[in-house]
Amino acid sequence: MEVTCPVCSATFKVPDTVTVATCPYCGTTFHIHTGEEAKEEHYFFPPMRKDAGGVLLKFLSRQYGAPADITDAKVTKKELHWVPVYFFYLHGRSRRWSTIEEIRFVGIPAGSPLRELLTDYPFPIRGKRFFDEAVVKKGRYYDPELSREKAEGMARALMERALKSEAAEEDKSLGGAEIEVRYLGLVHYPVWEIHYEYGGESFSGYVDGTDGRVIRAEYPLMSGARKKATLLGSGVIVAGLIFGLAATGAYGSAWGLAGGLVPALAGAFGIFRKGAVRKRTVGEVGRANRDNLYFKPMR
Repeated sequence: MEVTCPVCSATFKVPDTVTVATCPYCGTTFHIHTGEEAKEEHYFFPPMRKDAGGVLLKFLSRQYGAPADITDAKVTKKELHWVPVYFFYLHGRSRRWSTIEEIRFVGIPAGSPLRELLTDYPFPIRGKRFFDEAVVKKGRYYDPELSREKAEGMARALMERALKSEAAEEDKSLGGAEIEVRYLGLVHYPVWEIHYEYGGESFSGYVDGTDGRVIRAEYPLMSGARKKATLLGSGVIVAGLIFGLAATGAYGSAWGLAGGLVPALAGAFGIFRKGAVRKRTVGEVGRANRDNLYFKPMR
C-alpha cells in the first residue's frame, strides 16, 4: 500500500502487513494508520549476510599494484563492532538570502574506537529497524560516550558551516541563519574489522556491515608497481627541471626555474606517496557532502 510521511509529505509504498514505517526521504519513523511519530528512538541496521573478509579481499584484488593472489590471503580476525551513532535531520537557511538553503541528514558517531574512522561518514538513512537486544551478542557493543545534546550542537555547527560555505560561493555574507535540528534517534551501526596476512606481513581493513562498502583497508603494493611509480615521479621532476631551465633562459630570471620545479615536485610527491610505498591504504567511501551518494544537499 502507499503511505504519506507526516513530516515531509513524501509518498512511498510499504507491505500491507506493516504497521510502522520509516520514511526513505526524511528518516521519520511513524505509525501508518495514525500518522503519529513512533516513540522508539533506538535503532540498528541489520548486518549483511556476505562474508566481510571475502568482500574486503575481493575489493583489494581490483586495486592498483595489488598481488594477483591476494584473494587467497589468510584472514586472521573478523570482529563486528556495533557503533552508536546519533542521527539528525537538518534544515538551514539564511535570514538574508532566500537562495541559501540546505537540507541534510547527519550521523554523529557517539563512541567506540571507530568513532574517528566514521567521522563525516555517509551513513544511509534507509534500512534501520527498532533495536533488538539480540544484536548485543553478535559482536562488540558500545554505549554512547557522547551526549545527545553535544552531538546536536555538533550537527548544528556543521549546518552553519555549510550555509557559510554556500554563501561564500555566491560572494555573499550569510547574514544570520535559521537552523532546524530534528533528532531521528540513536542507531547502532555495524562495522566489520578485518585482519589478514600476506607474504608474512599483517594488514587490516574496515568494512561497512550494512552493504559491504570498504571504508578503509591496507594492502601490499607489488615491487613492479612501486618501480613504475618511482620512474614516473622522477620523470615528472626531470620534466619540470627542463621546463624551468628553458624558462630561465628565455626570460633571464630564476623565477622560471622555480615555476617549473615547484609544480613538478608537488606532482611527484603525490605519485611517490601513493605509488612508491610498500603498504597502501585505500577505501571506496567518500566523506559526507563530498562525492556522497547518500547525503547530497537538496535545494
